[in-house]
Amino acid sequence: MILVSVSGRNVVPIEMAQEAKKRGMKVIGLTSRKYTSAVSSRHPSGKKMYEFADVVLDAKIDPGDAVLETEGAPQKFCPVSGVINPAILQALMAATIELLLQRGISPPVFLAANVEGGDEYNQKQLETYKTASFIYEPSPYRK
Repeated sequence: MILVSVSGRNVVPIEMAQEAKKRGMKVIGLTSRKYTSAVSSRHPSGKKMYEFADVVLDAKIDPGDAVLETEGAPQKFCPVSGVINPAILQALMAATIELLLQRGISPPVFLAANVEGGDEYNQKQLETYKTASFIYEPSPYRK
């Protein structure tokens, strides 16, 4: 399971990490070591998300997460986690696909749904991997 929390202090990602560990899952935590070190946990255990992760990806984001400031604004604004974290996750997916291909494994990658044949291709992927623990239903708005 991949969990993302720039501060790593809030209850929901910590409890998700705990539950994933209880179920025997590997946990990858995307957080900021600088940020999480600067704040206290809001979880009753006093622990932070990274403490339950098998692998920690460090986004290196400053406490507060904002980077811009200007005269008249009461504090910094424009959090970078909204850009950095998705970029890190995309890089992780790209590296995973590359590793799978190097091992001779065809990665289960969806085709863009707006490309002709995308829905059909994706439906075949879903049938192949129907034992997954999520349910996908195509949008009723797309014909």
